[in-house]
Amino acid sequence: MSAATEPADPVLRAAEQAVLIEAVKVHVENIRPIDLTDAAQLRGLLMAAEVLLIKISEAFTPDNP
Repeated sequence: MSAATEPADPVLRAAEQAVLIEAVKVHVENIRPIDLTDAAQLRGLLMAAEVLLIKISEAFTPDNP
């Protein structure tokens, strides 16, 4: 993203949002059956989802002037 002191270019912002949406789609498509007794697998899936949600939140949050 742009520096915090200058507004983001709308075209760049839209492109970044589209890339993130595609990354989420790929992530979801690649999730295999989940073993609910495997804590490590669950933790990894949750951490990956959290990272994607943070990135999406940043990309879709309007710039603060």
